[in-house]
Amino acid sequence: MLKVDGVQAVRVSLKDGLVVMDFKPGNTVMMAKLREIIKHNGFVSQEAVVLARGSSSAANAFEVSGTGERLMVTTQPVAEAGDQWRMTSLK
Repeated sequence: MLKVDGVQAVRVSLKDGLVVMDFKPGNTVMMAKLREIIKHNGFVSQEAVVLARGSSSAANAFEVSGTGERLMVTTQPVAEAGDQWRMTSLK
């Protein structure tokens, strides 16, 4: 995952089945690409807690600024510091 342009740091816990990724400011990494890489490496992608800039584009959807990627969400986006939003994205 560190080879993906825009990824700054990765922490993995195989015991907990958890990957935590930090991204560089201004990155344009798309969730779909990350899920593809995870699948290609033999793992199953589940829900993801996401902190991103963008806007709620429709019920249960969030559009990420800079990429236009639409994430289907299971939780209503919650405003964080600045113009960032936290939500849980479907697999």
